[in-house]
Amino acid sequence: MSAGRYDVVSYSFDSSTSYFLDTNIWLLVFGPSAPGDRRARVYSDAVKRLRASGAKTFIDAIVVSEFANAWARFAFDRARAAKFKTFRNSGAFKPVAQDIAVSLRSMLLFATPIGTAFANIDLGSLVANFEGGDSDFNDLLIVETCRSKSFVLVTDDADMKDCDVPIVTANQALL
Repeated sequence: MSAGRYDVVSYSFDSSTSYFLDTNIWLLVFGPSAPGDRRARVYSDAVKRLRASGAKTFIDAIVVSEFANAWARFAFDRARAAKFKTFRNSGAFKPVAQDIAVSLRSMLLFATPIGTAFANIDLGSLVANFEGGDSDFNDLLIVETCRSKSFVLVTDDADMKDCDVPIVTANQALL
C-alpha cells in the first residue's frame, strides 16, 4: 500500500490489511476524552468498523506506555497535586490506575502485542532525524514500526504529516 492518506469516516477497513493505532486513538476511544470531543465518536465508530472487518490490529510497548502515562498525567493535572510522584503514590491515584488497567486490558484483547522496531532500524538515522527538532522520538519509532511491518497507521496526530506510511485519520491537516 502506498503512503496515502485516507479519511477515517469513509475508509473501508480491509481484512487483509494490518493496522497500528497510535496512542492518541487509544486515548480517544478508551481513555478520558473531553466531553463532546467529536473525535472520540469518530474514532470509536472507526474502531468498531475495524473490529467488524476482521483486520488485524497491533500494539507495542511504546503505545501502551504512552497511554498509561498520558492518562496518569491527565489525572495529575486535574488533581492539581504538587508533585507527580507524590500523586502517583497516593490513595487518590489508585482508582485512576485501576481505570487505566481496565482500558489496557480491553486494548490488549483487541490488538496483538508486537515488539518495537528498535532493534531493526537505523538508529543513527532516527537520532539524526530527531536532532532536527521537528519530531517526537516515539512518533519516529512508531513510524518505523509501521514501515517495517507494512502496517497502516491510524492516527489523529498532525505531527505525522510528513511520514511515509499509509495513514487513516480524521485530522484534516493530514488529509
